[in-house]
Amino acid sequence: MNALPSTLKWLGSGLGLWAAMACSAEASAPPSPSGTGSTQAQGGSNNGSGGSGTALPTAGTTGSLPTAGTSATGQGGSTAVGTAGTTGVGTAGTAAGGMSGGALTSCPVPPAAGTMTDLLIDDLEDGDNGVKRIGGRSGFWYTYGDALGSTIVPKPDPGGTGAPLVPGSTMCHGGMKCIAISGTTVAGDPTANMYAYAGVGFDFSNAKKPCVYNASAYTGIKFWARGDVPITIKLNTTANSTPDGGGTCSGTTCNGGFSPTGADEVLTPTWTEFTIPFATAMGPTWVIPAIALDKATLLTLQFQVPPGQTFSIAIDDVTFY
Repeated sequence: MNALPSTLKWLGSGLGLWAAMACSAEASAPPSPSGTGSTQAQGGSNNGSGGSGTALPTAGTTGSLPTAGTSATGQGGSTAVGTAGTTGVGTAGTAAGGMSGGALTSCPVPPAAGTMTDLLIDDLEDGDNGVKRIGGRSGFWYTYGDALGSTIVPKPDPGGTGAPLVPGSTMCHGGMKCIAISGTTVAGDPTANMYAYAGVGFDFSNAKKPCVYNASAYTGIKFWARGDVPITIKLNTTANSTPDGGGTCSGTTCNGGFSPTGADEVLTPTWTEFTIPFATAMGPTWVIPAIALDKATLLTLQFQVPPGQTFSIAIDDVTFY
């Protein structure tokens, strides 16, 4: 396996939370009754408790998050992000570019659908961890993984030591910056319902958890990717996401996601454009009965590596069409 050039890698503190947080990032496999292997990982899209669920501030605005008492992060706990303290809920808005930790406790009414002038979701050129704030979108990028020993770089950083540093690179698609992850997923044990995974994704809208985004104005989503392994593309809606991930799903139909064909896509070292058409996107075959994609109830888009892979992946130029 040939890894991608090191210049593609995100450097710095990381983009989200590891598998110990339970929420938006869901394993693309049938739920595990034991909870082992299908642990729900929460990324930078959730402020979590005790300051361990932190979205990083906008690059260039602050070098590190505020100390206890002024942090905009957290949802209760005994440790505020930055330094140890006793304040779990900070003053809203003091971490520029991050989430207003004290402002929102539940999802707002879904914003009206954007227009066809609001196609760009994120081209990554601003170097921060948030999607473009257009068309009513307010989500954040994050990395996530299982609790079985899979690894991913950049490792999600619950400490929130600063914004990720994105290197200039001519190796990205159509610009100088892109998302890049690398690592290894373990084999897991499907017979014991232990499913291994690691990935990167973002919420379309956010209020301490993924919130519904109305994409009725659009036909589908396009993005560019390159790499050396198969990936599972997961476009998640309320119908296939559990309540802690912003959805209404329970049982065997959860966590499937929608992709162009319902199967994994094989990446190559050459940049390739992928399309997720809302009208024909499919869930995996193990989701029975099948669920139709409702583009008015989007929650997250995730790029997930299946078990038993050593991977190096880059994502760039995510848009509606």
